[in-house]
Amino acid sequence: MNKVLVMNFLTSNGTKASVRFKGIKDDLDASAVNNAMEALIEKNILMTSGGDLALKDSACILTTTSKELAI
Repeated sequence: MNKVLVMNFLTSNGTKASVRFKGIKDDLDASAVNNAMEALIEKNILMTSGGDLALKDSACILTTTSKELAI
């Protein structure tokens, strides 16, 4: 099972931008994600084609599984 944290933001130009992190900890909680998103906005360390990250939009953890098929 693979887990990916997806953090969605609105940019200064009004577009949406997403940041994805693989290999997240099992005990990751909403508070930690919220703090990380606020830090990314405050420190302005990421560049996007839509401008600076301006507002938090949403976040989710995507969980995927795969199953080999005998063919």
